[in-house]
Amino acid sequence: MLNKRGDGYIWTCVLVVALCMIIAALVTFTSAVSVIRMTEKNSKIVLDSFVMKNSILIYDSIKNGNDYTFTLDEDEYIDDLCEFCTFENNGEFLYAYTSEGKLKYKISKPTVSFSSGTKLKIFANYMVYYPIDFNGAVVYTAEIPITVESKFNEKF
Repeated sequence: MLNKRGDGYIWTCVLVVALCMIIAALVTFTSAVSVIRMTEKNSKIVLDSFVMKNSILIYDSIKNGNDYTFTLDEDEYIDDLCEFCTFENNGEFLYAYTSEGKLKYKISKPTVSFSSGTKLKIFANYMVYYPIDFNGAVVYTAEIPITVESKFNEKF
């Protein structure tokens, strides 16, 4: 006898819904990884530029035995980062918005420090906060720590 109640389609519907959920999770993860890598790459570009602009001052100060960390201008780096990445500087965070004005992600204000030895290394540390939303509401905010490094090699 032929079954006309549709019982055979329940498992098909469940599998289609499960497959859609898996694909949506993968797309969200891929988007988050892309944003994080792009932010890290842009921060590296700005930090390299910051090192080149301040390399002579930093190197001469270290060579003369002074500690340049007190005068390392974090605000200059943050301003350059905001200009390069089109962040909006507002309080403790730097915000990135979509073209529609929706929050894409935010980062904490970077702290800039350096270490010296055979090479001068400048570090920028910050956190990326990536909102994961469902149906227009933020479900979870992923927090990813980022450390970007730029090196200045002495060549003699």
